[in-house]
Amino acid sequence: MILSKPDLLRYLSEGRLKIDPPVSPDEVAQVSIDLGLGRKFTTFKQPPDYLPAIHVDPSLWTSADLWHHFEQDVFRLYPGQFVLAQTLERILMPPDLVGFVEGRSSWARLGITIHVTAPKIDPGFDAPITLEMANFGRIPVDLRAGIDHPAQLMLQKISTPLEETALYGTGRSSSFQNQTDPIPHRRTEET
Repeated sequence: MILSKPDLLRYLSEGRLKIDPPVSPDEVAQVSIDLGLGRKFTTFKQPPDYLPAIHVDPSLWTSADLWHHFEQDVFRLYPGQFVLAQTLERILMPPDLVGFVEGRSSWARLGITIHVTAPKIDPGFDAPITLEMANFGRIPVDLRAGIDHPAQLMLQKISTPLEETALYGTGRSSSFQNQTDPIPHRRTEET
């Protein structure tokens, strides 16, 4: 069951769903919460000639040779470019809800995707949400931190609330818990 505006407002007012900084009631729509864009952006560096490919493993996040990190008010996203960004808000998911981050249609109509994949926000997640943004349009788009609201969070009740020990952040695969940047800078328990 997807939560509607009255349920979303109740979860927020009761403190069961924590969002920091708090969202205003105007940012709560019929079945979603609008999320702002933060100031942190991460892009791939131009790969060195000796690097024919990369592997998806924990070393990917710690390789200084792969990533450019920016903290700024405006990031210009050019056609064909990909950037990792973050929501302005830190989200703490309660044990009885799962979230889904989705792009807003006004952004899609410009050719901007907000998440390439992985829209699920697990119960217990506690961090800003990383946005996987790409420009499939034909014109550059300025991403304005603190002004733009490119994403929305939809929330759904799960069949049985999770026990504290089963929440995201308590297991070995919770590498994005408490992240402060679009990619984690700390080593995970898996490494």
